[in-house]
Amino acid sequence: MQIVLKTVRLFSVENILWSSIFFCAIFFAQIIQAAKPVEVNLAAGAGLKDCLNAQIALYKKIAPDVKITPNYEASGKLQEQIVNGAPVDLFISANQEKMDLVEKRNLIVKGTRINLVKNKIVLIVPKSGGGSIHCFNCLATDKLKDKGIAIGDPKVVPAGKYATEVFESLKISDKVLPKAVLAQNVREVLTYVARGEVDAGVVYYTDTLIMPDKVKIIAEAPENTHSPIIFPAAVIATGNNQEGGKAFLKFLSSPEAIKVFKNCGYTMAE
Repeated sequence: MQIVLKTVRLFSVENILWSSIFFCAIFFAQIIQAAKPVEVNLAAGAGLKDCLNAQIALYKKIAPDVKITPNYEASGKLQEQIVNGAPVDLFISANQEKMDLVEKRNLIVKGTRINLVKNKIVLIVPKSGGGSIHCFNCLATDKLKDKGIAIGDPKVVPAGKYATEVFESLKISDKVLPKAVLAQNVREVLTYVARGEVDAGVVYYTDTLIMPDKVKIIAEAPENTHSPIIFPAAVIATGNNQEGGKAFLKFLSSPEAIKVFKNCGYTMAE
């Protein structure tokens, strides 16, 4: 009788021990899971980097449990990534065309596409150096040296496409494009000009505010020389957190976020 009781007692202790370990493991797993921030994958045009980083920092104060993970690149490259299945929750394009291509693939969550902000296209030169380029039409003269102007690659960089539209409108494309250095995004254009590696460059107005001590605006492209510069935004169906994308997009239209956009040189589109 004593042997049987001993066996039962040992069996019960072992059960209790393993049960405790099991429930502790579940408890700590839940704590770790709860501590992990909710992630939202953001894909946005390279020119938006500084402004959106400021928005993300502001949003962190409002939603501390949310982690916005940005990917800044030429809108055309981002559009290709999304079409190929990249897990993007929110896409902010630097032009309508790239967003249209995503929408044609039925990759936008219905009812989430909006026109977010507007921008301007400007011609810039190095702040120092005393170049001879003073206007867009100057680009069609011998004042522009070979490889003397940087623009974004029109195939993937919306700012580059806007630049070519301006050149075509002014009928100077045949003189300018053979001398152009094609950059992979608009920030590369800004860097080339800031370093004095080219005579001039075409960027967004908002880009010039990042390096006011290194570049200067010499001309603004008239609105009738290019298509409207509107940056659309939409929640993407291939993402893992559509609700998180919707929440951040809603925040970007809030009074607090609008103030940040305006401080960065943008005007609101809607």
